[in-house]
Amino acid sequence: MGSISQTSKHCVEKIDRSDIEGIIEAIAKNGCCIVKNFTDVATVEQANQETRPYLDADVPWEGDLFPPETRRCANLAGRSKTVRETWLVDPLVRACTAKFVDKTTSNYYGETKHTYTSEAQCTIAVTFEIGPGGKAQRLHRDDKNYHANHPDQTETGYQFGTDLEMAFMIPGVLTTKANGATLAIPGSHLWPSDWVPRMEEDKVAYAEMEVGDCWIMLGSLYHAGGANITKDEKRTVHGLFFVRGYLRQEENIYLANLAEEVAS
Repeated sequence: MGSISQTSKHCVEKIDRSDIEGIIEAIAKNGCCIVKNFTDVATVEQANQETRPYLDADVPWEGDLFPPETRRCANLAGRSKTVRETWLVDPLVRACTAKFVDKTTSNYYGETKHTYTSEAQCTIAVTFEIGPGGKAQRLHRDDKNYHANHPDQTETGYQFGTDLEMAFMIPGVLTTKANGATLAIPGSHLWPSDWVPRMEEDKVAYAEMEVGDCWIMLGSLYHAGGANITKDEKRTVHGLFFVRGYLRQEENIYLANLAEEVAS
């Protein structure tokens, strides 16, 4: 598929959803980007309403993966009709996953060549809400769950086909550094597996977004949920995560919902 050359400067670019090629180029270069006008306020508000009962009923996580101030709405695709019928099937989401996550291979039956593509699937969909006082997560790569091995691409530039996971995060509220915006190291998707990520202020960027935006990142990007240092703000974000179709889902959406719901 070719490569994107690395530059000495990585950042979080903000690009309108109409510029699909620009979005793909920015993700290949930096490992992430913010899409402007991904959705509209009314759609976000509807998703917020549909997930609110589940967030309010959630309890603190046992362990240190999430701070106790965080609440979740799992099975987001099943519980929110809005998410399921708009963002989950959004053409931009499909265009991005097709470029970065889909896997195409060829083989022979006798002397006849056959080519197949395993399209991306949603591995997990969940709403996260970080309350006041929530501490930041440790830097990590989401594709750690799939034992991904990362080659060193700092010299060659990004090689399409090396990623197997991709995330789309749609804010339910104005998202700022203060209320826990996702922090990330743009360009870290190019690092080999044995590089140690460090919280250096000159390298860390924050996914500060307005309602209607969308944060897109590769599974190979080092990132973390930010700290909420406010006294009265909750940072709500709706997340959709996709992996290659032949990998096992973290959340089995098909078994978690009724057959009629899945068919819809």
